[in-house]
Amino acid sequence: METFDYSAFDRTGNRLTGSVAASTAREARDILRSRDLTPVDLKQVKNKQAKETTFGRKVSHRDLTQATRQLAILIDAATPVEEALKVVALNFEKSPMRSILMDVRSRVMEGSRLSDAMAAHPRTFTDLYSAMVGSGEASGQLGAVLERLSIDLEASQEVRNKIIGAVAYPIILSIVAVIVIILLMVFLVPTLVDQFQTMDQELPPLTRFVIGTSEFIKSYGIFLAIGIGAVIYGIGRLLKNEEMNLRWSAFLLRLPLIGNLVRSINAARFARTMAGLLDSGTPALSSMETSLHTLRNSTMRKAVTEAAVKVREGSPISTSLKQSGTFPPLVIQMVSGGEASGDIGKMFTKSAEYLEGDFNRFTTVFLNILNPMIIILLSFVVLIVIFAMYMPMLQMVSI
Repeated sequence: METFDYSAFDRTGNRLTGSVAASTAREARDILRSRDLTPVDLKQVKNKQAKETTFGRKVSHRDLTQATRQLAILIDAATPVEEALKVVALNFEKSPMRSILMDVRSRVMEGSRLSDAMAAHPRTFTDLYSAMVGSGEASGQLGAVLERLSIDLEASQEVRNKIIGAVAYPIILSIVAVIVIILLMVFLVPTLVDQFQTMDQELPPLTRFVIGTSEFIKSYGIFLAIGIGAVIYGIGRLLKNEEMNLRWSAFLLRLPLIGNLVRSINAARFARTMAGLLDSGTPALSSMETSLHTLRNSTMRKAVTEAAVKVREGSPISTSLKQSGTFPPLVIQMVSGGEASGDIGKMFTKSAEYLEGDFNRFTTVFLNILNPMIIILLSFVVLIVIFAMYMPMLQMVSI
């Protein structure tokens, strides 16, 4: 399917411009004539970028955030959706976002809802994104929802940059530690072993252990690496099974420290999205059905799906979430207070802020502990290797 920009006259003689999706130029003209339009100019939109997006290139997070922000501003200013899409698309000259927005515009002009048109590009617009846009269309608050989406995307990018900046040093340090240990075992230890062979005495146990480890890494290191990679790949494939994914998600929630962390992160995402949808006028039930897409933990997502059924039957949100048994008590209490005061959106916002702050504090403390632990571990391994290599020499001197 190609996109064609056209210029045509209607029955009254007015000149109209727009875009139409068709397989060929002839089909595009037939579509225009079926709309009682007389085409005078028809140009195919180059779709090189769209093909690159489909088969390789992906829209950057920055471009998606920028496009969402501009769409929100234009739609808030009462600009028609198809016109807003065209204006925003023209701002992206070298980005695949231009072709994608033009395709979305063509689908909208053919009668599709904006959310459905965006859902046709899942690599760019996630299920949550399309669902939130659909909620905005249903509630008549599309501009407000897009504004909320742009804020969330900007916040997500900021958190991502902080996490990358925080974990970059530990990761680099860990890689250096592994490389140093491998170099010691593969190059230093065998060199010293040659000297030990001339000594007519039994080597200490620690020295024999280090030598055995070195020989194992030299002989089977590549197979060990392949095996570890295969196990990781196998686990990833296994977790794509719905039942296994549910079991794994439930297991994570039961872990003493990690379980609370996973629960808090998912609850914060859910609460943040609920707050945005409720504040934009989206009904509570629709907000729940949309927000559950933010939950990465399958057990929590299943629990919210079941809770939404109870809300549809008339139960309060706080009661339904409490019965799920997966959400932190703080969220339940604040939502219950919001239902009593009539400002549930504000309570969801406060819940999200508290949980996000708690996660940031935990991450900071954890990384501050992890960095010196890696250094200590590396120093300990190097010390063991050096001590094991010099023990025979000390033993020989003592003899």
